[in-house]
Amino acid sequence: MFSRLVRPAPVLSRLCPRLYSSQTPPKFLFIGAGKMAEAMISPLLSCPIVGGGKTPEVRISEISPEISSRVTEKFGIKNFKDLGEAVSGADMIVVAVKPQNVDALFEQLKPVLASQDKKPMVLSICAGVPITKFADNLGCKKIVRSMPNTPSMIQEGMTVWSKNESGLFTEDEILLCKNFLACFGSEVMVADEKFIDMATSISGSGPAYVFMLVESMVDTAVHMGFSREIAQKLVLQTILGSTLYAIDTQEHPTVLKNSVTSPAGTTASAMYELEKGRFKTVISDAVWACYRRSLEMGEQDSNVGPGRTSLPSSEFNDFDYRR
Repeated sequence: MFSRLVRPAPVLSRLCPRLYSSQTPPKFLFIGAGKMAEAMISPLLSCPIVGGGKTPEVRISEISPEISSRVTEKFGIKNFKDLGEAVSGADMIVVAVKPQNVDALFEQLKPVLASQDKKPMVLSICAGVPITKFADNLGCKKIVRSMPNTPSMIQEGMTVWSKNESGLFTEDEILLCKNFLACFGSEVMVADEKFIDMATSISGSGPAYVFMLVESMVDTAVHMGFSREIAQKLVLQTILGSTLYAIDTQEHPTVLKNSVTSPAGTTASAMYELEKGRFKTVISDAVWACYRRSLEMGEQDSNVGPGRTSLPSSEFNDFDYRR
């Protein structure tokens, strides 16, 4: 396999100017330890959320013997079969179960939370499940809903999150949420929860779109005659370099595309075929389909998008994606 490009890990103090003020490492409980939870646990265990370089305590509560065995052995952490024991002393509960399993979890978790003297925050990474459903079914108000993505595993993720406005979060609790999510890459807090569903279709599912593009380009390069190893290296470095170039130059994508496209040249011929195949429209339709599905999973009105009755409004008229 091709040599892996080694990049320095993000520095938490750069991403979050302030660290969580507690001198005790925070305790995180992951309920559910599937692929997304595993992607988050990996960088979290080496991330100094508090001062003095102290890393947090992480535990899981996973019912699958196969998954729990793999995760506990990989990270050297403990799996708690008893939910009450797992929750005890936790500062944050990360709900990482499948959306269709949250109702069953609520029944088990609600009495456990009610018995706790110290109420932990609950942070959800469940696609499509709104904050109100957690608050109503768990009887607690300090709920955070987030949408991370799989590059979180290498601390290059993008997480969009929102908190329950009636939760009366302390400044330290908000800081803990920011620092927790900054362990996985970049994080953006939005005031309106509706942007979580939108982010699901952009950054949450976005890696799959990129990987399909990678797959298509690699397969074509192999068809042309390149070895798969070289084809993959060419494609991945091109996408990585193009992304970093776009961030560094801060130019509009159209300007960058035009700078590669010479009149009557090779790139112009490729652009013609992409336009003829409705490339941008297909991508747009896929993103809208993903957004609508996220709304449906949260039992919300999904009649949005081109050709639908309504379009969602935006609070990000001058939003800087580099922030």
